[in-house]
Amino acid sequence: MQLQRVKHREIDFEKWDNTILSSRLPLVFAQSFYLNATSPNWDALVIDDYDCVFPLTYKTKFGFNYLPQPPFTSQLGAYGNVTIEKEKLFFEYILSHYKLIEIELNQTNQLQSEFIFPKNTFVINYKDGFSYNQNTKRNINKANTHSLIFNEVNYNDVLGLSQHYLNPFLINEFNLSGSSIKLFDQLLINAMNEKKLNTFTVRSSDGKLRAIAHFIFNNKHALFLKGTSFDREENTGSMHFLMDYAINYYKDKAMLFDFGGGSNSQGLAGFYQGLGGQKLDYGHLKINNLPKIVKLLKNKN
Repeated sequence: MQLQRVKHREIDFEKWDNTILSSRLPLVFAQSFYLNATSPNWDALVIDDYDCVFPLTYKTKFGFNYLPQPPFTSQLGAYGNVTIEKEKLFFEYILSHYKLIEIELNQTNQLQSEFIFPKNTFVINYKDGFSYNQNTKRNINKANTHSLIFNEVNYNDVLGLSQHYLNPFLINEFNLSGSSIKLFDQLLINAMNEKKLNTFTVRSSDGKLRAIAHFIFNNKHALFLKGTSFDREENTGSMHFLMDYAINYYKDKAMLFDFGGGSNSQGLAGFYQGLGGQKLDYGHLKINNLPKIVKLLKNKN
C-alpha cells in the first residue's frame, strides 16, 4: 500500500473521477470539476493506482500551509476503496504537513479521533422514500393557487440570471467576499461544461421572478447548491413549489437528494425536514497547532 502526493498538474482527472463515482457515497463535492472551481490548484493524496484518494484543498497564510474546507463544499476526506488503515495513512500525512486543519470528512469515513467533531446535513435517500409535512403541503397548495410557473433555465441565460439575482443574496445574507462569489460563478461554469447543472426558476403569471435555485448532480447524488425566493412578504410558496419539483425531478435520476447543509440554522433545518429531509451525520476534523502569535493573528482575521 503506497501513498503519494500528486501535484495538481499531474493528477489523472479521469482516474480520480472514476474513483469518486465508484465510491460508496459518490458526492459531487469531490469530483474534479467541482474542486477545480472551489479549490483551484488542489493537490491529491493517492494510494496505489487511485484505489483510494483524498483531496488536499490547501492554502498558505502567514507562511504556514493550512487545510481549509473550500466554500460551497461539504464532505470531502477519503474516497474510493476506503479502509481504516488507509484513513490513518491520510490522517498521519495531513497531521505532519499542516498546522491548521479544518475540513469535513464524508459520511463513509470511520476514523475516530478527539479532533473529529460531529456535523450533519439533511438528505433524502430515495430508496427509503420521503413525505412532506403539513406545512410544506400547505405551501405547495398555496403556490398552485397563485398560478406560479416553473421553468428550467437555458445554459446561455444561467450565469447572467444568477449574477443579477442570486449573487446579491449570497453577499448580503451570507456576507460572502468577492473572491468567494467568483468561485461560485466558476463552479456554475464548470458544472455547465460537464452538463451537470440544472437551474430552476419560479415566476408569477406576469413574469416576475419569485424563486431561483441551482442543482449540481451526478447519477447518484443531486445537490441543492444555492437558491432563494423573492416573495417572502407575499409568501406565495414559491420555494416550496420549486423544491417539490426538484425533489421529484431527481427521484429517478439519483439515489440521494442533498439539501446542502444549513442544519445549524433552525429555520433551514425545519424547511428541509418539512420536505422529507433526514439527518446525515459526518465528521468535521479540526486541528490547530499554529504558534500562539499566529493563532492571535488568525482570530483577528
